[in-house]
Amino acid sequence: MKYVDSGEGKFPLISLLAILSVSLAVNLPGMAISPLLGDLTKIFPTASHLEIQLLSILPNFVVIPFVLLSGKLAESKSQTGLLFIGLLIFFGSSLIYFFANSMITLIWVSCVLGLGCGLIVPIANGLLAKYFVGKQRMGMMGVQSGVANFTLIIATVLVGWLGSISWHLPFIVYMVPIIPLVMMGFMTNKYIDAHSVPDAKEAADNAAQSQSSGLHYEGKNNVGLLWGLILIYFFATVGNLVITYYVPFRITSSTEVGIITSIFYLGVTISGFILTQFVRGFKHLSMFIAFAIFAVGLYLLLFSHTEFIFILSAILAGIGYGVIQPFIYTKVTFLAPTPQKTTQYLAYILATNYVACSGAPFVFDAVEELFHDHSTMFPFWCAAIFITIMGVLSIVFFKSYLFHVNLDNYKSK
Repeated sequence: MKYVDSGEGKFPLISLLAILSVSLAVNLPGMAISPLLGDLTKIFPTASHLEIQLLSILPNFVVIPFVLLSGKLAESKSQTGLLFIGLLIFFGSSLIYFFANSMITLIWVSCVLGLGCGLIVPIANGLLAKYFVGKQRMGMMGVQSGVANFTLIIATVLVGWLGSISWHLPFIVYMVPIIPLVMMGFMTNKYIDAHSVPDAKEAADNAAQSQSSGLHYEGKNNVGLLWGLILIYFFATVGNLVITYYVPFRITSSTEVGIITSIFYLGVTISGFILTQFVRGFKHLSMFIAFAIFAVGLYLLLFSHTEFIFILSAILAGIGYGVIQPFIYTKVTFLAPTPQKTTQYLAYILATNYVACSGAPFVFDAVEELFHDHSTMFPFWCAAIFITIMGVLSIVFFKSYLFHVNLDNYKSK
């Protein structure tokens, strides 16, 4: 049997692959079919702009309470049992899409899909936090982010291509949960306990390093810091959603939109896999550099008139966001007061992702109303300014736990 280092010993590779397979589904609701939104306005000409956007907004909105519920239940219930139920609901709803022929049916099915996704999202990260510690946990959070976003690359390309054949076909991407369902047996406590090889010395060394690192917090203000991370993540996510939600209304071809959206998630994926190398290179400026790259990508979108500039801006924004996302996830796991609370704390930050996904259009609309500007470019200006503000904060408060980097955690072995 092949193993990977967990920071506490040897962990079965097949179990890691099974846990990571859950991440194939977590980013799909609403996001994967965004390239299809422009085509749906023609298929359902009587549907309003808001009704079309609900297919992206509602799944993320419904996810929120079930992410929090799953995080709470994970303290006392079987995580794999919750995971199985969530995956089953997710997969079952994906089948109904193929029989839907009205906008109202699509909207209702999207709600059920969000319910299933909400149950699995915190567990996808929680299992990694449970079995991996120290450097290995940080690395795995980056890999998890990369896997989740790489799935969106494939999904958005498929949606753009399949949408040109039949508007029902793109919903096939929502059938991905069949993979973790097949692999459920390899991620149970019974299987992992029977096939893991613990190493007490390595576990003690990692625990000692974590307690002295900048990614571990010991104090009474962990709830305040959690709220700080939530706010940073909210605005970072709102900033990246301008590409998913508003580029389709600047480019009419669903195929081109699919390519550009995929390029964005390619950038996010690359960052997830090279997180430790990124931090070794930029050290204490890592978060500032990430926000700066993100902002440059968004500003390029404001002046873009060619497909090449769209692609360049998308990959830059993706690289910046791809560093920020797993970095915040890892910090949250070290804020949890007890190991049992880790999944619940992750649920809070993951719920923030879906709050941003469902609320972003309303945030942009509110700012548009405030400044009386309803042009197609205004959301891009808003997103760029949000990220610029986050970049300024990251350099001003770089010694704060919210942005601090402990370089010991990123040294090569």
